[in-house]
Amino acid sequence: MVAIILSYRDAPRTQRCVLSALDEGVDGVVIWDNSDDGGESAGSIEVCDPRVELIVSPRNLGFGAGVNAALAYMQTRWPGAAALLLNNDATLRPGGLSDMLAHLRADTVVAPGINHAGEAVFLRYMHRCSGAQLVRPMTGAFAFPSGACLLLPPSLSVGPLFDEAFFMYGEDVDLGWRLLRSRHWHVKSTGTVLVDHEVAASSGRRTHFYETHVAASHWLLATRLATGPLDRVFLKLCRGIYLLARALVRSLREHSAMPWRGLWSGYRLAVVRDREHRRGL
Repeated sequence: MVAIILSYRDAPRTQRCVLSALDEGVDGVVIWDNSDDGGESAGSIEVCDPRVELIVSPRNLGFGAGVNAALAYMQTRWPGAAALLLNNDATLRPGGLSDMLAHLRADTVVAPGINHAGEAVFLRYMHRCSGAQLVRPMTGAFAFPSGACLLLPPSLSVGPLFDEAFFMYGEDVDLGWRLLRSRHWHVKSTGTVLVDHEVAASSGRRTHFYETHVAASHWLLATRLATGPLDRVFLKLCRGIYLLARALVRSLREHSAMPWRGLWSGYRLAVVRDREHRRGL
């Protein structure tokens, strides 16, 4: 069992995350540093255990591509290992890993219960049309495991796991949809809270970065969740309405034009990244 942890200019949180994984008895830890600051942030991370590998990326690959790269590296040192994906702003509770391992099967992705800044969340649900995220199932919504922490069987730990068109946010929703559609994989919740997670600790919730990447993820998901051309048009229309309403509410609440600027830049970013990803395919 190897923990995969992405770090972005936040050595103290990454350090706490790594220690919580080591305390739980993982065989190894791969820290993929996406900080893009010449290794300055990575140099502040204390690597004092032979089980820990710190990889400094030459540029910020984003969450999905960073995890994919870390999984590929993991297989060079721990071939055939299962992977525990863990956000650097999350920590395992004592006994959390053993509880997750008890649910692990060859065809099962284990989603632990997570304390998201005081809110206990087990599986999240995405309404395919509106794009709203829910904590309870409802008609038109499907379950997906939170990218903050999930345990992968060895057959899924080889990568690429995530769609790299997503830079940040939405990649776990896309993964959940693909797992559901494949019919070969199951997502199982532990039913107990095993992880503590700070929400949006790296990006913040009132920044242009946050607004841009949330909007971009919604535009990309409108394409990824579609079952055909007409459905794609319908989903894009629904997402457009949802995002306009979201920007209006957030701009009024925060007395800022930031949500509107993020909506426009997110749309442009989604178009560019989707085009680049398709060319890469």
